[in-house]
Amino acid sequence: MEKQRAKDEGVSQVKNKTKITIDGKSFTLMGQESEEHMQQVAAYIDRKMQEIRRNSKAVAVDSSLAYILTSINVADDYFKELQQTLEMQKCLDDAQMQIIAERTQREQLEEQLEKIERDITKLRRKLQEYQMEEEAANEGLHTAKVRPRKR
Repeated sequence: MEKQRAKDEGVSQVKNKTKITIDGKSFTLMGQESEEHMQQVAAYIDRKMQEIRRNSKAVAVDSSLAYILTSINVADDYFKELQQTLEMQKCLDDAQMQIIAERTQREQLEEQLEKIERDITKLRRKLQEYQMEEEAANEGLHTAKVRPRKR
């Protein structure tokens, strides 16, 4: 019945089983993660355990102390990574806000540019009108000079 409910909810019940070694002791792990992932986690814990054993003579005598110190070290690593992740997320959030602000500024500048281009087009038309008026006025003056005088 539990398997059917899990299937209905779309939860995978596939369990991977893998044999690992930590601190010279063998364990069998079962989980939904891949065997490779479980081996990587076990290798990490084993390295931490060996580090603790190398750096403290007291743990050579007391295995439970080694396990506790390893747990503390792993938790410390976790919280440092978590803090770094949060800092990176803040940097990412700040960068996204800056992108939004710069995008808004770019849009405003594009609008200003379009307005300036429209103004330039209007001024060019006005200039052409003035030039045509000037040419017409000059034509009138030119014709007036060329016409013979009535006597």
